[in-house]
Amino acid sequence: MASEWWNRFLASDPSLRRLRTAVRVTLAVALTLAIAVPLLAWWGQPLPSAMIGAVVAINGSLGVNDPDRRGQAITYALLPLPVLAALGLAIATQVSPPLHSAVFLVVIFVAVYVRRFGPRFFPLGMVAFMGYFFAMFLRPQLAQFPALAVAVLLGTLAAAGLRFLVLRDDPEGVLARGRRTLRAQVHGLLHAVRDVADQPGSTARRRKLHNRSARLNETSLMLENTVGRMDELTEAGRTVLRQRILDVELAAENLVTRLLRLVDHPSGGGVVPHAVGALLSVLESRPREIRDATRRVSEQIEDRGSVDVAMAIRSLGTELAELAEATGELGERTDDAESDVAEETEESTEEQTGLARPELRTAIQVTVAAGLAILLGQLVSPNRWYWAVITAFVVFISTNSRGELLVRAWQRTAGTILGVVSGILVAAQVGGDLTAELSVILLCVFLAFYFVGYSYAAMTFFITTLLGALYGMLGTFNVSVLETRLAETAVGALAGVLAAVFVLPTRTREVVRNNTSEFLGALRDFLRSTGTELSEHGTASGLQEPTRALDDALQKVLTSANPLTAYRFRSRRSQVQRMAAKLSGCAYYVRNLSVALGDAAEMVDADTRDRLAEHLWALADAADALTEEGQVPFDEALAAAHRRSDELHDLSESLTDGPTSLHRSVRFLDRTTQVLDELARELGTDAHLTGSHLAGRS
Repeated sequence: MASEWWNRFLASDPSLRRLRTAVRVTLAVALTLAIAVPLLAWWGQPLPSAMIGAVVAINGSLGVNDPDRRGQAITYALLPLPVLAALGLAIATQVSPPLHSAVFLVVIFVAVYVRRFGPRFFPLGMVAFMGYFFAMFLRPQLAQFPALAVAVLLGTLAAAGLRFLVLRDDPEGVLARGRRTLRAQVHGLLHAVRDVADQPGSTARRRKLHNRSARLNETSLMLENTVGRMDELTEAGRTVLRQRILDVELAAENLVTRLLRLVDHPSGGGVVPHAVGALLSVLESRPREIRDATRRVSEQIEDRGSVDVAMAIRSLGTELAELAEATGELGERTDDAESDVAEETEESTEEQTGLARPELRTAIQVTVAAGLAILLGQLVSPNRWYWAVITAFVVFISTNSRGELLVRAWQRTAGTILGVVSGILVAAQVGGDLTAELSVILLCVFLAFYFVGYSYAAMTFFITTLLGALYGMLGTFNVSVLETRLAETAVGALAGVLAAVFVLPTRTREVVRNNTSEFLGALRDFLRSTGTELSEHGTASGLQEPTRALDDALQKVLTSANPLTAYRFRSRRSQVQRMAAKLSGCAYYVRNLSVALGDAAEMVDADTRDRLAEHLWALADAADALTEEGQVPFDEALAAAHRRSDELHDLSESLTDGPTSLHRSVRFLDRTTQVLDELARELGTDAHLTGSHLAGRS
């Protein structure tokens, strides 16, 4: 039971990223306060000045995400500059409230707009905003500026020290934890399959199974990106590890597919609980024993008449064992690999300009929302209107459409409502006990940032609870303070919603449509490049990068569609859900195709490879026809794909060796063709075939 819960915990937090982030943030805050508070007391400076150091420590722990250590060190070195500049501006302008507010709007605009220059400027903009905000909150005098500067430096050093010395983001450790997470994800998938087998008609259980599969894909994507940052490996070594990760993912997905077929078959569902139970016990074995153990399980399943499932179980065991062996060799590798210099992605020469640039649009929206929050917030509280501004600001962070913003605004308001109640209770229980108050504050920091990537409402709840303890520690707590925060939060959320809806709005469906077009473009590029490689070189190797590019595009679609699928009535979200399901299926078939084609290219002759290439090119034209850039009519491209499919079916059926890699390649090509035809219907393409031609094939 304990191991099962541990696997669930690992599966919910790939490579323990959220846990490590929360620990790093909490320790950075604790270290900053542990040094700053006694220092400020000795210096005779106001103790609340330490808060700005804690805020910088939080932003430095979360926001510095440069791809290499050198870039991270540069960002940490720059981090104090925008904070101190914002603090200086706030102190200099606080004598004139209108000017004070106007400069705040300028700071907000610049803090958002500078993100266009790269990932380094995201944390720099955030700390500039937070510096000005906390100057409004603390109302420091010019004489306190040196103390604030020292607190800022302490927060920066604490965050950097934990990042580089204590909780380093070493790729080897991430990969080792990720391998355990990958196995935990497989556990989760099998548990979900067993739940479906118990209640085959349960839509909720099948949806949970789909979510488990999506998590497995996200974990493997994260691991492959981690492998790409391991400079101590040769390119060949990185390729092997990436292939192993992809193979585990595909083996697990194929096993689940076969098990579900048994569940849905009138006479086959009885073997599923036995197969899943046996596998779950096998996967607890040590890596070196997994291969042999899964072979024994597969023989038992084969004796029960389920040959396909037995083959899938054996394949999964082999891939898990080989991944464990490959990652286990990391510490022993001494290859003198060339150190790959991180190449920064350069923007296309055809950059978006003016209001078409998303950073400019967002900066204008946020500035308008903040201005409206200032006006409405002062009506609620002339002294605490800045809570409305921070809400209007943060609801725009990492949102790409007005649907995402509406969800975020609602979550922040809901989290604040519950947090106010919790904050009142916490302040009543620990008020006057400094140790208890500090413990509650640090616990709330940990929980807030553990849930930051999982539930924005939960993060807001713990931050609001923290404020109850913080105000109690400062001796300024009363119920009306938290009530004012709730009212200001609602006002700020309203201001953000109004700006998102009426100022340069970006419709959620438009974002989903654009991301879907990107997915189809990635699919087109994969199919064309693979066909060209088959035709010109007779191989189909090195497909991991284009396959993962397709997976990245899929994740963008699913993320942008979330407001339409998770927070709408079922009747309004059915079309988007169908689209998301079809795109997920397409990515799944392509991942399998990328593996099968590699083997097929080696076993068939040049003429068959040319036919496969022509089929791939025809499908690429069909995918291209579903985008705005399409050159070939969709019905013409799909008809060509059908002709090539007939030829390949005739060739594969002439083979007497049973199912081969060619059979598998043709099957996945047919499934991809079918999905493209169904996508054409969903997208409203008039010129397309009905897909009945494929019904007999698949």
